[in-house]
Amino acid sequence: MNAEKIPDIIIGRLPVYLRALQRMADNGLKTTSSQELGEHVGISAAQIRKDISQFGEFGKQGTGYSIAYLLDKLREILKVDRKWDVVLVGAGDMGHALANYQGFANRGFHIVMIFDNDKEKVGQKID
Repeated sequence: MNAEKIPDIIIGRLPVYLRALQRMADNGLKTTSSQELGEHVGISAAQIRKDISQFGEFGKQGTGYSIAYLLDKLREILKVDRKWDVVLVGAGDMGHALANYQGFANRGFHIVMIFDNDKEKVGQKID
């Protein structure tokens, strides 16, 4: 796989597949087909097969994809298979909302610091 040759449009669809596969896994599914995944995300089965095949062979014709395996591979491709320390700039309403959002942690993003140019906010802890 040469990442420089993968079109941005394909890279942009991978998080969509990742979220759908995670929902399927959360619902107890173990395998899926490109047809079933396509129905979840509104993309044709052929397009999904083409997109995923850019990164290797992940499924078998007739048996489909192992959801757990494909989740692991997509996380690895998107580099969300690790913990990322991130910094948030701005501690206003949006900054507070982002700091308190619980959806980042389970995707590997850990907010370690928040910056703001308002001297009143400097040194304050965001709950």
